[in-house]
Amino acid sequence: MSKFKYSTYLINLDRSTDRLELMKKEFSKSNLTFERISAVDAKNLKGDEYFINNKYDRDLLGGEIGCYLSHVNTLQNFLNSDNDFALIIEDDAMLPENLKHSVEEVMDQYDDLSTKHRWDVLKLNSRRRYIKIKDVKNTDLFIGACGTSIPITTIAAIWTKKGAEKFLKVCLAKGKPEIKRPIDCELQHPWEYDLLIYNLLPSLITNFPVESEIQFDLSKRKAELFRQIKYELNRLFPKYNYYIKQHGFKAFFNNFFWKKTEKL
Repeated sequence: MSKFKYSTYLINLDRSTDRLELMKKEFSKSNLTFERISAVDAKNLKGDEYFINNKYDRDLLGGEIGCYLSHVNTLQNFLNSDNDFALIIEDDAMLPENLKHSVEEVMDQYDDLSTKHRWDVLKLNSRRRYIKIKDVKNTDLFIGACGTSIPITTIAAIWTKKGAEKFLKVCLAKGKPEIKRPIDCELQHPWEYDLLIYNLLPSLITNFPVESEIQFDLSKRKAELFRQIKYELNRLFPKYNYYIKQHGFKAFFNNFFWKKTEKL
């Protein structure tokens, strides 16, 4: 049993009862209990619950807005609790049997990390090159920084209370959520929130082979070329500075450009 208090949250649409049943089996297999968070359904959005400040490479989709708001609601729920950590999982995640043991070991060893490496968000899915930070004792896992950009998707992550506070302070600065990008792409801009985002490796979580509930029309998810170029240029130097400032140029260059580590 972890020495820290934490809750596990499952984000699930009310109409996605099949996914809920699927996830109940996954959590049972992993010996985890969870609190269900009713996901924000894009079909029910009125438009006054948020405002858009689009900095993405295309127009945002209704499902992406709903997903973003769902994560905001989950983090608010977490902050209103007396928990130290929140394990947040979306409803298309395949969970390993050792998930409970793994995340509790990570939490219990949090204070063993140097202050510099005490993460705000620990993502549980990644397949990229990395800078190794520290082994997680009593497991075959380690904490790493994946790059040269934060891995996409928000299928599963552990948040600290400090991390949730920092994210919501910026996101809700104007009274209601300001949405600039899909939530997974938003977390690829951690410098805007003063967040330290690491990864638990090798990846514990994979997706079930189910269709996305965000948007089935792939043409609407295609980036506009000029906007895509502008988007990538705007984040090019900040993201490299983020890694170099945290790890030094040598480690950054050796791992992500000289490729001295294997890609997981």
